[in-house]
Amino acid sequence: MVGALVDAVSARYDLVERYYRLKRKLLGYDELFDYDRYAPVRAGAERNTPWDDAKRIVLVSYEDFSPEMAKIAARFFDESWIHAPVMHGKRSGAFAHPVVPSLHPYVFLNFNGSRRDIMTLAHELGHGIHQCLARGQGLFNSDTPLTTAESASVFGEMIVFSFLKKTVSPVERLGLICSKIEDILSTVFRQVAMNRFEDAVHNARRTRGELDPDFISSAWIESQTAMFGDSVRLLDHYRIWWSYIPHFVHYPGYVYAYAFGELLVLALYEQYLQEGPDFVPKYLEFLGSGGKKAPGELLRPFGVDLADAGFWRRGIKIIEDLIVEAERETAG
Repeated sequence: MVGALVDAVSARYDLVERYYRLKRKLLGYDELFDYDRYAPVRAGAERNTPWDDAKRIVLVSYEDFSPEMAKIAARFFDESWIHAPVMHGKRSGAFAHPVVPSLHPYVFLNFNGSRRDIMTLAHELGHGIHQCLARGQGLFNSDTPLTTAESASVFGEMIVFSFLKKTVSPVERLGLICSKIEDILSTVFRQVAMNRFEDAVHNARRTRGELDPDFISSAWIESQTAMFGDSVRLLDHYRIWWSYIPHFVHYPGYVYAYAFGELLVLALYEQYLQEGPDFVPKYLEFLGSGGKKAPGELLRPFGVDLADAGFWRRGIKIIEDLIVEAERETAG
């Protein structure tokens, strides 16, 4: 399954190059450097969204997809299962904590009213909904492995993202689309490129013995250049960026799971676009299964094979469609 995922993603590195060439144009630069990659595309001033409006956006989006999911999401607001205000001494970030199946989850975030904050709210509520649906599996089977842990959160983001695209101005829409593309590229393509780096380094260690930092840095640049091509210029300082990623040391072989989870959801979302309402009951049953079976078994009702690169290419098509949309918005 992982091999099929890696092959499908690495075969479409051209999408990364294609997007960053577009971004270079949008930023008005002659050349894009590694430190420019995440510079925001400001297509007009972003409006600040009040909390009540963000709540409405998320609940309406979930309602359009599944009234049952919207009903669960509404409980988080009605019963104060969310802590969202920014406060002195409060930590940054966002998460949903399942606590124990006999209680209920809690959602934690810092809401300032940005579009990204709305997406974060949708994301964490997706986790909360997933945890509520799966708690019937009990303490040992309600939790999910990382490969399927994002199944509701990323899906929730996608349905809210689709809703927002229809409601914002054309100027705002471009910034919204670019932000979404960059999040996906970082989670899918960047993680696979890092997986290729790990693969190269660990295999070299087996055949060459202890590796010096220059060799590791060369393997890093090679794997990153394969992804970016000539769309981004990687400077000398970027050679040692592998050293700041703790996963390589503490959790080797782990990073593929980010790409696995994200692309799994995008492929399922593509299937939802094809099937419409018939998709929803299968999806809710899948979420309610928690971690009681391996991912491949849980996804059999969808008629997919996770060892088939064609399945992963369906998720990549969503990414390509977003890039085409960004290109079209830019031209317009």
